[in-house]
Amino acid sequence: MNDRIVVAAATLARAGLLVKASIALALVLGALMLTLVVLAAWWAAAGGASAQTVCGVAEPVGQLAEGTAPAELVPLFTAAAAKYELGAEGPAILAGLTKVESNFGQNMGPSSAGAIGWTQFMPGTWKAYGVDADGDGKRDPFNAADAIHSAANYLRTSGAPRDWRKALFAYNHAGWYVEKVLRVARTMRLDAPAGVTGGLVGCAGAADAASLGSGVHRVTGGGEIVPIPGSPGEQIDSRILPDVLALQRRFKFTITDGYATSGHAAAGEHPLGLGLDVVPGPGGTWEDIDRLAAWAEPAPDKPRRPFRWVGYDGDENHGRGHHLHLSWDHAPASRPPAAWVLTLGAR
Repeated sequence: MNDRIVVAAATLARAGLLVKASIALALVLGALMLTLVVLAAWWAAAGGASAQTVCGVAEPVGQLAEGTAPAELVPLFTAAAAKYELGAEGPAILAGLTKVESNFGQNMGPSSAGAIGWTQFMPGTWKAYGVDADGDGKRDPFNAADAIHSAANYLRTSGAPRDWRKALFAYNHAGWYVEKVLRVARTMRLDAPAGVTGGLVGCAGAADAASLGSGVHRVTGGGEIVPIPGSPGEQIDSRILPDVLALQRRFKFTITDGYATSGHAAAGEHPLGLGLDVVPGPGGTWEDIDRLAAWAEPAPDKPRRPFRWVGYDGDENHGRGHHLHLSWDHAPASRPPAAWVLTLGAR
């Protein structure tokens, strides 16, 4: 009897040790998996992964034809140039700079000098000029939208577009660098991707509400007539382009008329580049246009909007089934640019 008790006790002891060993092994494996996840995140942030972050969305980095910018970045170059009033050359020069600095996000550092990110900012310079372009609450040099808008901010502060060479020399104190960026920019193709309607690609979601800005902003200066990304043949005053792109992301519309000097649209604010006609776009319905009209219409119990006129009254020219017209308020003008324009301050 005593022998059986001893054997049973030994068996239970071995079982207990096995359970403890299993628990210990599980803990070790769990710690190993956590370490691998952390290392993977660090590797991706450092630019070692096979995909780069474009405004919060991983986009594969593919082989590009020489002189071609990645299609998903084109709206970022256009919107950043418009926001910081870099003129007609701005998008191409921002593309050239990003190509020279990081080969469009494939070499994001740190460099031998310590520069990091899509547009290779030094940490001190990033602290002074980095911006949160996508509204996620962070200024991140490894985020394409933040980096490109920050480069535009720095160039504008440094003298662009009045003196591009001075501005680029401030960005990198080397004559060869200035000439290289300008040379690359002159040959850069900026083809907007099919179906892309926003200046911040991949930012739909958390940043949408913040992207519309708050209050009404009076913007002076600038006012170049620029292309609207994703809307072939359509143009608008550069000062309201961020508003247009942010509204388009939220309300899913297609632009049928922007800047126009002839034809049926050459009335009101269209010849100033401050009028917009829209209809439902891909993924959108007339319910989206209804919501936009209701949101834009002035009312005592709503925040002030920057629009001079919201045309959606159901007559033969405007209304559900035809189109919605929006006009931004502006200084008196008979031709562009108006001396000032009211905007949403969208990003």
